[in-house]
Amino acid sequence: MRTLLVIGALLASVPAMAAPKGKAAKAAFDRGVAAYQKGDFPGASEALGQSYRLEPDIETLFAWAQSERQQNNCESALDLYTKLLELDMPAENKDAVRAKMDECKAIIAAKTGVLDKPLDPPKQEDKPVEPPPVEEPKPQPEGRSPWWKDPIGDALTVGGVVALGVGGYFLYSAKQAEDKSKENDAVFEEQQDKAESHGKIGVVLTLTGGAFIVGGIVRYMTRSSGKESTTVTGWVTSDSGGVAAFGRF
Repeated sequence: MRTLLVIGALLASVPAMAAPKGKAAKAAFDRGVAAYQKGDFPGASEALGQSYRLEPDIETLFAWAQSERQQNNCESALDLYTKLLELDMPAENKDAVRAKMDECKAIIAAKTGVLDKPLDPPKQEDKPVEPPPVEEPKPQPEGRSPWWKDPIGDALTVGGVVALGVGGYFLYSAKQAEDKSKENDAVFEEQQDKAESHGKIGVVLTLTGGAFIVGGIVRYMTRSSGKESTTVTGWVTSDSGGVAAFGRF
C-alpha cells in the first residue's frame, strides 16, 4: 500500500496514477488528480468523490479530503479525515491525517473565533429558590383517651377506695364497741347500740366501696376497647347494701 504521504506528493507533482482498480473508479480518480494538479480543486473534489463512491479506497479518500481542504471547506474535509482515522493504516499515515485536521481546526477557529475545545454546558437562568413544602400535620384518628385519664372511671375508683376506708373504720369501731360492752356491764347497752349502728354503716360503706371499685374497673376496661357497657353501682337500704346494674356509660 502506498502511504498517504506519497499520495500527497503525487497530487502535487506527478501525473495521475490511479489507486482504484475498477475501470470507472480509475477513470474518475485520474480526472480528479489531473484537476488537482491544475488547481481545479472543485473539479478534483467532485471526481475523487465519485471515484470513492464507486470503489472505496484509502488513497482516494485522502485525495478527496485534500481537495476539500484546498477550497477551505474545512468542515467537509474534517468529516473525510475522520473517516480516514477509522480505517486500518500505518501510524505515520494517521499522524499525517491528524496534522491536516489540526490545520482545518485552526482555520475554523480563526473564522469563528471559537477554539477547538468542549463547549461549556449552557448556564441555566437563576431561578428563585422555593422553600421546601411544609407538610401539614395529619389529623389524628379520633379515639378514646387512655384508660387512666377517664374521669368517670377515676371517680368510681377513688370513691370506692374512700368508701372502703370509711367502712373499714366503722367496722373497726363496731368491734371496739362490742368488746367494751363485754368488759363493762354499765355501758353494755350503749356500746351494743354503737356496735350495731357502726357495724351496719361499715358493712354498707364496704359493699358500696367495693361496688364502686368494680364499676371503675369495668369502666376502664370498656373505655379502652371502645365498647359501651352497663353501669355497675351500689344502693343502700335500711338494713343492707347491694349492687345494681343499669343505664350506660
